[in-house]
Amino acid sequence: MSFLIPSLNRFLINASLGICLLVTACGATPVNVSVLSSQATCIPPIPTANPYLNHILSPDVAITYSNRLANPVAAKQEALSQLGKNTQHWSDQINVATDDAHMVRIMITYLDPVLIQYIVLNNILNDPLNSLDPTNFNNALNTTMQKLSNRNELLFVVTILSPFYNEQAYNGTVLTVRLPIEQLELVSASDVRATPVHEDHILDENMDITHGPISGIVGYPLAVLNQSQCIPVADDYTTMLTLDVPSITLGSNPPSVARFWHIPYQPLVMENNNHPTPTHDPYYDSNAVTPLSTPPTPNWKPNAQSDDTDWTTYWNDMGRYIWNVVIAESHH
Repeated sequence: MSFLIPSLNRFLINASLGICLLVTACGATPVNVSVLSSQATCIPPIPTANPYLNHILSPDVAITYSNRLANPVAAKQEALSQLGKNTQHWSDQINVATDDAHMVRIMITYLDPVLIQYIVLNNILNDPLNSLDPTNFNNALNTTMQKLSNRNELLFVVTILSPFYNEQAYNGTVLTVRLPIEQLELVSASDVRATPVHEDHILDENMDITHGPISGIVGYPLAVLNQSQCIPVADDYTTMLTLDVPSITLGSNPPSVARFWHIPYQPLVMENNNHPTPTHDPYYDSNAVTPLSTPPTPNWKPNAQSDDTDWTTYWNDMGRYIWNVVIAESHH
């Protein structure tokens, strides 16, 4: 059994109903909307500060979608390959271990607009009932981005995994993780610091991962107030999204030292958009590409200080899991 919280789907539903989730989105006066800290947040006047509101369709996404009619299998392979590569690009992970049998991996994934585009692309290409033309495909993307932009947040997925799940474990043998999520700061190049304004509550618990992985959504403000000025968290100088936490506690061991995650955000000069043509697998089962309800399990070789995971499969499957977090089937 795993404890996976696809709460972003609930947030998207709320946003689509037109609910003003942040008070500052409805008025001109910035107010403190944080339920986790005393930081004062605001909605920046510059539209580009909201990445979902300002998204531009990736040419590669558009080309892959247009190729679906001539070669649907190749289009699906390309979409999955780019989903995996984008998930890897927008993620960082650290391993915490006390011995060979007690290790957890904590991964943080930024839900960048291009990653969202590849999620929507895979979701539509693998829908047997889909018959969207390019215009309606763009409309589907814009609808998704609009729902995300209504939150006025930078959104991340925190996923905690381990190679040592044991469903039969009881009180004396559980493996717990304490990640002080309310202290997980998002830091810009200008040293603007923000703590979460929303987070899935399970991430604020002593998490027992003995029985499976744990995952949740964390939302950061677009901007914070400093001396009556509304300052964007991810400003023009930010080339790397840095998240740091003072400590992580594994089991009954003393808290670890501070930990950091670094996720590339934007290039200093220009971005290399040259994507090599993937090698397509002739035995690829296009019908097997679906969202995954659980993330892949990492392999672990502590003595060799390496991980023997098949990284292509690992990131493809992690992309399929993030796809499930963002777009899941409705059971209502």
